[in-house]
Amino acid sequence: TDIVRISETSTEYKDRLLSKYDLHHCRTKCLIRKTNFQWSIGSFWKICDFMDTLTSSNIEGECYKIDMHINRKNDKLCFFINSTVFNPEEQINIQRYNVYIQGIDGAILCTVWKRFYFNTDPLYEVCLQTLRLNKTIYLPNNTLSIHFTFETFESISHISIYENILDKKEFIAMNNFASDSIVTFVVEGNRLCVNKSLACAASPVFNEMLKKCNKDVKGQAKGEIEISDVTYDIFKIVILYINGGDVFEFNFDVNNDTISQINTLTHLLAACNTYHIKNLKVICEKRLIAYVTKDNVISCLNIAIVFNAVYLESYTKKFIKLHLDDIKSTTQFLETIKINPKILSDIYNSELFVEYASYVKHNDTDLLMSSYENYVLQCSGERDLCTILISSSYAVITVVNRTLSLVSVGFVTARGLMRCARLYRTANVV
Repeated sequence: TDIVRISETSTEYKDRLLSKYDLHHCRTKCLIRKTNFQWSIGSFWKICDFMDTLTSSNIEGECYKIDMHINRKNDKLCFFINSTVFNPEEQINIQRYNVYIQGIDGAILCTVWKRFYFNTDPLYEVCLQTLRLNKTIYLPNNTLSIHFTFETFESISHISIYENILDKKEFIAMNNFASDSIVTFVVEGNRLCVNKSLACAASPVFNEMLKKCNKDVKGQAKGEIEISDVTYDIFKIVILYINGGDVFEFNFDVNNDTISQINTLTHLLAACNTYHIKNLKVICEKRLIAYVTKDNVISCLNIAIVFNAVYLESYTKKFIKLHLDDIKSTTQFLETIKINPKILSDIYNSELFVEYASYVKHNDTDLLMSSYENYVLQCSGERDLCTILISSSYAVITVVNRTLSLVSVGFVTARGLMRCARLYRTANVV
């Protein structure tokens, strides 16, 4: 049997009575979009003969293209992200990607999943000599077919449920009994006394009992009512609640484990349901809410349904929806919805509070560039004014990103420097 400790708020601390106790559960979810992009390049070797860089078509729903660059110095074929937006750091949210070439025997030269970084490294590179030696297998019909799979962050959201599990309500005596009349309840041979007015105010069932208790019943003393469907320990809590009113609160003994505490609250909830003690019933429901976990939520839902516990039932359905990914495959959940399919509909219709999460994107590199231009310069060995201009442009972007200010001015300056670099390089070629 659970030991329940009852305490009353002293006069000294009456102004510090706990009036609200919020219980808040939050589950954070990340929505990810997967994009498969297949790029088939016909007449591949002819293209390699007369161009250094080829840009793909637009990728539906994305703000970037793919650049294929031929690094003749190192005899490599390299692929890079080519941003189509002004601020790629903010709009390109690729989390990870993988790449493979489609040959006549299936996927070949596959990469593992790689994390995406805004830096000078290519997404994918392959030795051209490898393609030449295996061109009949790797490039059927002289066509290079390369497949990219991108996983992109759509949004990160917090899904929450919260409940005030402390409910202080006073009940008002509504009866015709004198304020000092007492009734005695006999439970398992023990007698518990309570003011009739308070008993009637707390429970309409007690009110009906007391109306009939004006004469001896089966030899009992006048004013005594026998209770046979509730144990003494549980009914004692009911009487203490009725006598205590708004200063009633109970705490479990420190030696009680969680299961014992839940059992006590469940039996008390059953008694409140039987005798229609609404306020104490709500207190029981909200105390039970504090014990709800993913492991016992189905049991708590069944308890709520059996004893018509509206608050507890609503909360458990929201809790299941919040953690549905973890609960939906459990045997207990499947058996419950098989018996009562309407529960599943109620769960899906439960309203949860959703808000978008704010976050700061992780960046492991100081260079915030998404194109391959600096990489090309390194391969060609051009270390002059062009290199300085490009480096300056990315330095500006880095400073702007870190200070989180003057974004527009910074990016305009960076683009101007980049344009100067391109013009300078074009002039040198001519």
